[in-house]
Amino acid sequence: MKDKILKTAKFLFFLGIGIGLIWLVVKDLTEKDKADIYKSFGEANYWWIIVTILLGFVSNVSRAIRWQMLMKPLGHSPRLDNTVYAIFIGYMANYALPRLGEVTRCGILNRYDKVPMNELLGTVLAERAIDILCLILIFFYTLFAQHSLIYNYTEQKLLLPLWNKLAPLFANKTIVIVLFVLFLLAVWLLIRFVQRANTGIVSKLSNALKGFINGMVSIKNIDKPFLFVFHSVFIWVMYFLMNYVGFWAFAETTNLSLNAGFSTLVFGSVGMIVVQGGIGAYPLIIMETLKLYGVSPAVGFAYGWIAWSAQAVEMILLGFLSLLLLPLVNRTNSISK
Repeated sequence: MKDKILKTAKFLFFLGIGIGLIWLVVKDLTEKDKADIYKSFGEANYWWIIVTILLGFVSNVSRAIRWQMLMKPLGHSPRLDNTVYAIFIGYMANYALPRLGEVTRCGILNRYDKVPMNELLGTVLAERAIDILCLILIFFYTLFAQHSLIYNYTEQKLLLPLWNKLAPLFANKTIVIVLFVLFLLAVWLLIRFVQRANTGIVSKLSNALKGFINGMVSIKNIDKPFLFVFHSVFIWVMYFLMNYVGFWAFAETTNLSLNAGFSTLVFGSVGMIVVQGGIGAYPLIIMETLKLYGVSPAVGFAYGWIAWSAQAVEMILLGFLSLLLLPLVNRTNSISK
């Protein structure tokens, strides 16, 4: 019961953030702004959006192949179709609760291909670490290539407002002392919990941790490292093309540079990470990012919503279809054997 309440609370919390961000944009729109946004939606060339959906599909198949490569050194070879289905279902689950998708896709391969859950979670963490590294590299390239444009905007819109809000807190010695004491208390409680835990629990946690670590370090034992690097790069090339090709759907964004594509990729990814499924945050961040390149807020807002909706619809439909196909395909294969 408590778990259900906690999950519901998390869902409502992140949904509330998304709705709040939408309200922040919509509340100040004039009738002309609304008319311009509706016009942008109506004039968009949705054939290019379909292309971005196909690019997204290809990137996820590549992700499934890469995930298989991480599992092979551990002695596991799940079927490719099950791995692809697991990834689509995982992405669909992420729209319900943040990070639920990782556990869900691991649970599917654990059920259908009997891969140990702790090792699966370790491979997913290794995969996420690689993706974060790729995102960081793209971020630094984007920052380097457009330093004056992005840094000045970030300083004015993010760093200075954030510092102005936090500076009074750090200036208050009482608040700093209270935070430090709470930190020490949390560390002490954690140590006491470990000391009082019975041997059975510690043993189970130890075994789970070993499998978890094995999954994470599986990357060093990959049979074909160059192919693994290829898929890691290919996935992010597809992500970039999803952003850049999407520009061609609007007359105002058709001629945007490659650097604009990198900017929307980086900042849009942040929006997808910060808020569950990127609802509200992704369109807002894309709109603000495209302002840097002279794109009107109406077109930027429309582009952000169309791009986000295309991804969301794709993941939800493919995830639902995968849920239907998984038992059917595995039952068929079981009978044929």
